[in-house]
Amino acid sequence: VVLPEDFEEIEASVLQKEGCHEAISTSKSILNEQTQIKRDNRLVLVAASVCYSHAVDSYLFLADHNSDAAKDDQASVDLGTMNKISTKPDEPVAPLLRQRLGDASNEIGKILLAESRTVLLNESARDRGRNMSHVSAIMLASAQFWFSQGLDQFTAGKDLRNIALLRCNLCQCCKIRANTNVILPGSSKDHDKKSNAETFLQKAVDHLVSAHEAMGERDADSLTWDMVSEELAATLLVLGVRRRQSSLAGSGSSHPLFLPGLRLTPGAEKEIVEPMERSCKIYESLGTAHARHQAAAAHYQLAMYFSKVWTCQRDEQKTRDKLAAAFKHFGLAHQYFFLNAKGNESTFIVLSLDFSNLYAAVSGEECLGKALGISLDTKEAFSSDAISAAFEHLKPSDLRDWFNNMSTLSENVESRIMKLLLSLTKLEKDNNSKLKKDSPHSEKYKGMYREVLTHKMKSKIEIDGSTHLKEQSEFPSSFAIHDLLKKLSELLKS
Repeated sequence: VVLPEDFEEIEASVLQKEGCHEAISTSKSILNEQTQIKRDNRLVLVAASVCYSHAVDSYLFLADHNSDAAKDDQASVDLGTMNKISTKPDEPVAPLLRQRLGDASNEIGKILLAESRTVLLNESARDRGRNMSHVSAIMLASAQFWFSQGLDQFTAGKDLRNIALLRCNLCQCCKIRANTNVILPGSSKDHDKKSNAETFLQKAVDHLVSAHEAMGERDADSLTWDMVSEELAATLLVLGVRRRQSSLAGSGSSHPLFLPGLRLTPGAEKEIVEPMERSCKIYESLGTAHARHQAAAAHYQLAMYFSKVWTCQRDEQKTRDKLAAAFKHFGLAHQYFFLNAKGNESTFIVLSLDFSNLYAAVSGEECLGKALGISLDTKEAFSSDAISAAFEHLKPSDLRDWFNNMSTLSENVESRIMKLLLSLTKLEKDNNSKLKKDSPHSEKYKGMYREVLTHKMKSKIEIDGSTHLKEQSEFPSSFAIHDLLKKLSELLKS
């Protein structure tokens, strides 16, 4: 009853695909094995939707009968098929009937959407012999069917708020379909991975844009408008990142591309950059704390893109433009996370290392000095305040992962600083060799490099001589690198 039999409505010729009938049977068995309360809840919703659809049909029949009695013998109505409910906006159906029918359809869709997620997340031993990806896809397709039914009713009743909410639910369906683990029977997983992921993300964006168009303006319902805006910004960001990953080899790293053959066409670059820029603008227009955080994340993703492509442009001006864009977006992201490092320590450190990489890629003592300064700015992420905040907000199980991650990042920061100071020390030595013997010689970077070496040797001695450290305390009270970064920052300013 809950799963529509007419899957032609959902996916063309899907019933002919191998494994489809088995997936439908498994889906029904999963739903039928649930508790009596859940089963009754679904059946009541389906019965309500059928009754409301009959009421709508009856209302249309009576209205037509009263307006044109001469055509009464020709009037007919199909009381058995929900798919054929007339949804013309000018028909005199009571808005309450359409709202109730839309609400019931929406609730059924939400149940099936939740079940499609549960099937993937909680695969039991009993289900290992079945293709649960197909089962999840069948439930998801059914959820889309019911959401579409509800959307038709709300559209006919001009219920703007519910139109927007239904579009958001359909957007969620499309975003799940963009996950390559959810494919309908008969589909190729590799094909979905290469083509359909971006297609479904674009459909998700289209649903949200349609929600905004239906509402017209923010004043119609500011809360719903902002909710749709935030979902649209998040989806655009995911779409842009997905396109970047599929277009650029190794886009997860911060290393730039050097082969001119890897340069993207203007159209391909626009498809990557435009969604992320739109996401930034939407988040910045919302103005909430969460939106500011997400805007900074979007700037970071844009910076990652431009930091990879600036080295393979066709002329000097294009190279300068892309490099300037990378610095701009890195700067905006770094500014936010520097002021909000608490709770975002890992993101701030990785961002700082990537930003430092960009400066180091540009030759010159000034850029190397800025790269060093950015690396030293991570000291607050290793402070005792950061550790106290972690103890306060994280669960014990998550604390261990946090400390392990921070320990690894501290090693990365130390390694980066050593490389930068080594380069700066060589430049400093070359500059001193050009000066006269009686002129003042600078040894600032040499002294800083000596401090790093001393810290490294001291850390090694402490590790070799502290085998009982784990017995004393499960988690350290401080990070040794914090004192090093603090001292180096003082030396850099002196």
